[in-house]
Amino acid sequence: MKIKTIIPIYVSLFIFFACTQNTKKEEPEDLDLAKKEQEVERNPVDTIVLRKKTFNSQLVSNGKLKAYKKATLRFPSTNIVTELHVKNGTYVSKGQIIASIDKSEAESNVETAKDNMKRAELDLHDFILGQGYSSIPKGNYTDVPEATMEIARMRSGYNTARLALKNAEKNLRKCDLIAPIDGKIANLTTKLYEYPEGTDFCTILNDQQFEVTFPILESEINQVREGQKVKVATFIEPDIRYNGTISEINPTIDPVKGQIQVKALLTNPGNLIDGMNVKVYVENEIPNMLIVPKTAVLIRDNLEVLFRYGEDGRAMWTYVNVVMSNSDSYVVRANTDRGAELNEGDIIIVKGNLTLANDSKVEIVK
Repeated sequence: MKIKTIIPIYVSLFIFFACTQNTKKEEPEDLDLAKKEQEVERNPVDTIVLRKKTFNSQLVSNGKLKAYKKATLRFPSTNIVTELHVKNGTYVSKGQIIASIDKSEAESNVETAKDNMKRAELDLHDFILGQGYSSIPKGNYTDVPEATMEIARMRSGYNTARLALKNAEKNLRKCDLIAPIDGKIANLTTKLYEYPEGTDFCTILNDQQFEVTFPILESEINQVREGQKVKVATFIEPDIRYNGTISEINPTIDPVKGQIQVKALLTNPGNLIDGMNVKVYVENEIPNMLIVPKTAVLIRDNLEVLFRYGEDGRAMWTYVNVVMSNSDSYVVRANTDRGAELNEGDIIIVKGNLTLANDSKVEIVK
């Protein structure tokens, strides 16, 4: 009987100590879980203070650069090139000889024209003498009436001979290709002792100043004016902007595309190239606008929203309307149809807002 009584007592003690050990093991895990449930996630965000500022509205278009001063040169004939003083990229000055073609035929034509001129002068003199002006020395016809001189020039062939000599000398000069402007040689394909390829021998580009032509829509015509400042960026370095000025607005609309062609001038800083494709930004300054970075505005349920930072450290979902935009900012106003409010001085969340919900707990990083 004593043994049967002792055994249940030992079993009871064993169960009691086992339960006590299990309780001690589970206690820390239960406490951690409870703490996690009580903790509220704090989302790190960046903010700005909403202020009214001058907004630079931008009309963006694609354009193409063209050297403002450009000259395409060609020889009057296709004689072989006997002198070539340049290559593509060579800088030349106005009046500099670029190349020459064989002059032998042109020089011969000049000599023939000179001989014909001399014969015509003799015939002219003889005609004047035949009119009774024997005391007049050759070449001095100031005392001869103009009507008589006109007849003498026609009868002697003087006018024709003089014109032929003038043209022959002109053609001889055209055997030298002379730069009409300062600039760089481009599109040169002919080599020394070759016949010029095609009709154009080369082009001279003065790339110190460029003209950019770009289209705008008919509805955008009120946003541009002559003398207005523009910014130009290349596709190679889109973050670098170059200053330009609108120089010309074509007063007609393309009937097919409904576009108007606009031109602007800009100075070449040294790395722009003729024919380069660029983006053109036409800017207008509009004062007293509520401006936020583009990162501040999100699309939720096809509506534009942003988050304001509340005094209790929570994000407040606010419906807005984007009024205008440029490359990095929006002009916004409260969407009153949704009962929203937006005021100068509000703290706007601009980063860390992608996963936020209304009333999310947030922590300002900067």
